[in-house]
Amino acid sequence: MTPIEQTQTWIEDKPIWWKHSIKLALEHGELDQSDLDEIYYIARVEHQLVHSEECSTSSSHDLDFTGHTSEQGKVNLLSLSEVYGVGALIEKQVLTFSRDGIFIVYGDNGAGKSSYSSIMKNSCLTRGSCPKILGNVFEQTNPSPSATIKILVDGKDETHPWSLNSSSIAPLKAIRVFDTDSAHHYVNKEDALGFKPSGLNLLTELTRAINQVKAIVEEDIIPGNGLISLKPINSETNTAQFFNGISADTKEEDVQTHRATTEDLENIEPLRQEISKDKLQTPESLKANLNQQKQIITPLQRFINNALKPLSDKAFDRLKELQEDYNTKQRTADKIMQATLQGLPLETVAGINWQSLWSAAKTFIENEPNSHNFPPIQGENCPLCLQEISENSSKQLASLNSFLADNAATEAKKAHDLLSNAIRMISSQDLSLENYKAALEESNKLKPGINEKIIALFEILAERQKIFTTSSKLPDLQSTLDISSSVDINAILKNIDEQIESVKTNQDLAELIKRKEKNLQDLSDKKYINDNHESIVKNIRRYKVIRKMEAIKSECNTRKVSDLSSKIYQQGVIEPIISAFRDELRKFGFTRFSVDVQTRNTGGQQQFKLAIANAGEPIVAKVASEGEQRCIAIAAFLAEMKADNRLSAVIFDDPVNSLSHQWSSKVAARLISESLSRQVVVFTHDIVFFKLLLEQAELQGAQHASVALERSRKFAGIVRDSAPWEALTTSKRIKHLNTKLQGLRKLDRDGTEADFRQASRAFYGLLRETWERLVEEKLLNKVVSRFERGVYTQRLSRLVDISDDDTAKVDNAMGKCSTYFTGHDSAPAVGDPYPTIEEIEDDLKNIKDFLDELQGSRKRT
Repeated sequence: MTPIEQTQTWIEDKPIWWKHSIKLALEHGELDQSDLDEIYYIARVEHQLVHSEECSTSSSHDLDFTGHTSEQGKVNLLSLSEVYGVGALIEKQVLTFSRDGIFIVYGDNGAGKSSYSSIMKNSCLTRGSCPKILGNVFEQTNPSPSATIKILVDGKDETHPWSLNSSSIAPLKAIRVFDTDSAHHYVNKEDALGFKPSGLNLLTELTRAINQVKAIVEEDIIPGNGLISLKPINSETNTAQFFNGISADTKEEDVQTHRATTEDLENIEPLRQEISKDKLQTPESLKANLNQQKQIITPLQRFINNALKPLSDKAFDRLKELQEDYNTKQRTADKIMQATLQGLPLETVAGINWQSLWSAAKTFIENEPNSHNFPPIQGENCPLCLQEISENSSKQLASLNSFLADNAATEAKKAHDLLSNAIRMISSQDLSLENYKAALEESNKLKPGINEKIIALFEILAERQKIFTTSSKLPDLQSTLDISSSVDINAILKNIDEQIESVKTNQDLAELIKRKEKNLQDLSDKKYINDNHESIVKNIRRYKVIRKMEAIKSECNTRKVSDLSSKIYQQGVIEPIISAFRDELRKFGFTRFSVDVQTRNTGGQQQFKLAIANAGEPIVAKVASEGEQRCIAIAAFLAEMKADNRLSAVIFDDPVNSLSHQWSSKVAARLISESLSRQVVVFTHDIVFFKLLLEQAELQGAQHASVALERSRKFAGIVRDSAPWEALTTSKRIKHLNTKLQGLRKLDRDGTEADFRQASRAFYGLLRETWERLVEEKLLNKVVSRFERGVYTQRLSRLVDISDDDTAKVDNAMGKCSTYFTGHDSAPAVGDPYPTIEEIEDDLKNIKDFLDELQGSRKRT
């Protein structure tokens, strides 16, 4: 199991912010400050210090280790096509790679090389951040970046559609990409730590993240930091115990229960004065004063209670019930009356007043000795008018008596009486406080503000009295009557009674004072809570933050990371990397100094240290040149794949950017050597490096192919299936001229003389450059080559066969090319010379024959 596979298993049960650290390290290689800030934010989200549903969800996704684990099969690139939305790359262009050996993609600046390589960096695997892909800035709308990538996986063709937001494609992630940015992830300048193998670098970055978070947390939770300084309460009250014990477990709502109410605040000063007075009293004098207070206040208590009885909320409800009961019963009686007494001459007959009159008449007749019947019957005299009762009157009186004797009328009469009595009692109630001024004043001394509450109560009672006695239909009450002043008066008298009862001796008095002082202390402590409420709540919140920060800190122990690093090292997976790395350094020919590979495990980091052996300055990045550092980085890159037994393709994007010729040559030799065992793809804009690669390919017998990228005025990435003209060998240039010759033949046959003349001039310019390349490459056997610093003297032995005939042949050919190619301005009188098609064919055949001779019998290879 590789180090990164062990890390993948190990990280599964670790905190989310640890996982996010690994995720960012996988994506970026090294964590920068913005990454570290993001990791700290995720830790705060995980511990509910901040809320971010989106962030916590994305950070908890499964980590994508695609491509980092053991290689499942050899993967080679076949083609890149159907590119959309990537820079100015032309659509429907196909970039076809050779299946084996080295494949070179050459392009000048702006030709599209970086755009193609950015697709490979995003779809394959590279250390560090992938470059951002932009669309064509000259277009108003661009499709989302996408492409089709064909690969060869263990000999089988596969086609994968790729887009910028698509999931990782496992086979593509087997392909590694190396560029200038990723080089810095193998050799850096921050410390002696340099070469960071895949997998172990994740643990290094995780350790950095842990230490960064730990440093922030420790600074944040320095004792007292963020807390408002409040003096402790030096008492034994429940409020003091609560306040002095405030912690992260304290609920904010619990503070409210220990705050002083308005009433508490009003009681503090009177209680303090009361205690002062009590301390000057004897039990006898105190009891006398208490009894005097009681005598003054008790009448007020009775007055309030009596006033409340008929005017309280309960009394109102009772009065309303009586009123509704009477109205209901009277309506019933009226209905019976209308049915029974229809036709009687008086409208108010059977009303309450009539019933009173009828009752009086009945009493009178029943007490009259000579009367026998009530109501009087026909022939008897009426007791009121003294007239004789007629037959009709007798019947009407009988009907009236029958109605009045009915239960409905009786009930209505009773309901009326009850309602009248209640209203009479209410109207007779005295609500004047004039006689209780002394009681109000004394009560207010014991409980400030009670006099105002009592006065307000009686004002409301007076309003109620008016409503109760004048309204035929009582309205609904708008609010409940505040009777707290009655409760307070009762409490005051009860307290006086308790004090009278409890104070019999000096000891009793002392105990009373002590209880009052305790009560005063409790009120004072609650007032302290009141005064500092905002600060207390802030401190509670801060304590909760500190607890959560301490939970984060508890996760900042790098011991587990160190244990995993040590375990990986002890399993022997490091030694093959060290061995492979040293072998790579030898291949690059490091002779100026010796690079010593060491390992260490400090603070969770099991890493390599690239040190200069036997030197005062051990840090490689401070001593090695840029070219040496680049070779070290490439050596590290190749060593990892060798140690992991990876056989898939590798891609190099401008691997010698800004390097000297010497180091470019070393890199070219090493890449060609690597191409003998795997597919190597090189993107470059350096024509010298291009030539160096071709030369090394010939020297090492490696398969090689190349394409050139060009751009039009609007699009880039146009593929030409040949190397740039400057990098073509003599034989390839002759093949190119053969192609040009076909075009000249067509122009000679179908075109104008002017067109043919112009094309032939361009042809002879290329032919002249081909003769120059032949002299350098074949006739002089590459003893001296352009773009080469060295002179290959060992090749001089083949130059002994150069004759005057060779010199004349070259001189004549160059002279003729100089005559016909564009670049010399002929005199008007002489005319503009131009060759025939047959002459052009002969001149091309001459150079081809001379090349065959040099490569054949004269053994110029």
